[in-house]
Formats: sequence, C-alpha cells, structure tokens
Amino acid sequence: MKNYTLTLLLTAAPLFAGTPAPVAPAPQYNSEQGWILGLEAMALRPYQSEGRYDNNSYDFAGRGTVGYQFADGLFVKGSYFGFGSDIRSTNLLTGTTSEQLDGRMSVSSIDLVVGQNFKPTETLKLSPYVGLRWGTFNEGHSDITTYNRLASSPGTQYYGDSLNFSGLGLIVGIDATRSLGSGFSLYGTAKESVLFGTTDTSNLNAFYPVGATTPTTYNNVGNSSDRVLFISELSLGVQYDYCFSNVAANIRLGVEGQWWGGASNSDSENTGLAGFVLGANFRF
Repeated sequence: MKNYTLTLLLTAAPLFAGTPAPVAPAPQYNSEQGWILGLEAMALRPYQSEGRYDNNSYDFAGRGTVGYQFADGLFVKGSYFGFGSDIRSTNLLTGTTSEQLDGRMSVSSIDLVVGQNFKPTETLKLSPYVGLRWGTFNEGHSDITTYNRLASSPGTQYYGDSLNFSGLGLIVGIDATRSLGSGFSLYGTAKESVLFGTTDTSNLNAFYPVGATTPTTYNNVGNSSDRVLFISELSLGVQYDYCFSNVAANIRLGVEGQWWGGASNSDSENTGLAGFVLGANFRF
C-alpha cells in the first residue's frame, strides 16, 4: 500500500509544479472618490493658412471642467472651452482712398466624456477617455472703402463675409503624468475629435455713391452646406500636486496647440491656436 501511495505522489508532483501562474490584469488606479473641478486660463494666438490672422496678438481663452471620480478610478466629466479674437483690423490711407478692415473669429466646444485611470508603474499615470463633443467655429470680416471726391467714382464700398459652423461628434483623448518626485510631475494631454455639422456662409457687396441713400451695386448671397470638421489638440507642461483641508489639488503650467481642420472660410482653410496655459484641478 505504501508503494502505491508513493508512486501516485511522484507521478502527480510534476503536474502541480508546472501549473502556470495566473496573468495579472492591467493595474487600475485606485483612488479616493469625489467631485472633480478644473479651471484653466489661457493666452492663445490664432493662425490661419490664408494669413488673415497675421496681425493678431494673444487673447484670453478659458476652459472649465466638472465631473466625478469613483474609488476604482472610473471618472465622468464635462468641460467647456471658449476663445474669441478680433482679426485683421487695419486702416489703409492713400490720396483718394480710405479703407477699414475689421473682423472677428471665435471657437467653442462642450465635451462629455467617460474614462479610466491606470498606473502601469509607480511613477506613470494614464487616463484615457472617450465621449461626445459639440463645437462651433465663427468668423466674419467687414471691409469699408471710401473713395473721396477726387476719385473717379466717389462713394463708399461695403463688403462683408461670414461663416458659422456648428456640429456634434466624437472625441477621444488621454491625459498622462510622469512623477519627478517632491510633488512635481510632467504632464501631457492629447485629444482628437471629429464633428459633423452645417456651415452657413454669407457674402455682401454694395456700393453707395456720394450722397446716395440706395446702392447702385448690391449683392447679398447666402449658402448652407454640410461639413466634417477635425480638431487636434496637444498640451505639455509641468504639474505640482498638493493637498489642503482634505482636498487633493494640482497646479499646471504649460503650452497648448489646437488645429481646426477645414474650419475657416468657404474654401475650407485651416485654423490653428497656440499659446500658454495656467490651470488648477481639485478633487473634493
């Protein structure tokens, strides 16, 4: 009987010894749950592939975020971004002509996303997310040229054009931080979105001779068309984490660039925004 028992144990031992260890799943970032609040102040400058924004300086932009983070690292949040700038404002004078060029552009977006925090290593945190985005792009110009009485055809020429886009689509993004120690980290954020919407354009052209109340030339053309708009965003910078009164917080200082593909003008020019960001995030 003892020989049979010993033989059975010796036969089964390699089977138990060779059983592979279970594969561990990707580590989720377990953190304390709470409400999320983020505020970002930006100084951005617009760029446009036709060169209409060449004379622009930096203007204020803002982004606000509110959401909720669960104990297992899952989070949901909504955010709003808005920016506006006066563009191509110039006065041109010659012996017989005075020309005033003015315009304005603005962009905005509203995001609603859901994501998950991960910590592949002790120093690296990744937060991918996906959701919906509503975005708008608006641009308008006016050109008023006055020909005085010394000109061959004295009078005032009015020209104006406008473009207004609004659409809904998808957004995917990721927020990453790499700890450097002593509360400091490097951070990076990348987003990509595609919007499906409608663009409304209008063009006005009118000439009023000196003293006339009705124009001798008048054209006012409007058009509406479907458009697909692509938006790419990238930000990089330094982050400092701290706590106060049971609130986890961080301060961010960095740079940001945005590319709005096919947004500007009726011929689908591209528009870019670039500048500096100062932000703060809180978890209550």
